[in-house]
Amino acid sequence: MSEMTNKSIEFLLKELNHWVGSEITIEKQERNDIDENKLALTGVEVVKQLEDEDDYVDPFTIQLQGKGSVLQSGKTTRLPLNSYELPIHELHSIEASNEFLTIKTDRATYVLKK
Repeated sequence: MSEMTNKSIEFLLKELNHWVGSEITIEKQERNDIDENKLALTGVEVVKQLEDEDDYVDPFTIQLQGKGSVLQSGKTTRLPLNSYELPIHELHSIEASNEFLTIKTDRATYVLKK
């Protein structure tokens, strides 16, 4: 990872750690698909992922820890794990305010709201 990427990740971790203890909404926009998740954020950490032959899983992610749910077709279901992973391998940009974080990667745009 480049120094710029490292600084971006440090900035993102700092911002997300200020949100620990909050209920957050995570919108993932990938092509024409939008996923919406809610998460009671209890912790944040960088996680090294297992090797992936298909190059689908990023080598590192930021893991947002906490219980959450997925909104699909008007129905709410629990997240399969007590976490949500943000890919950080190909960060393009990060925009932050008190209420929003917008993270753009090579694959998707994530909008996090308090």
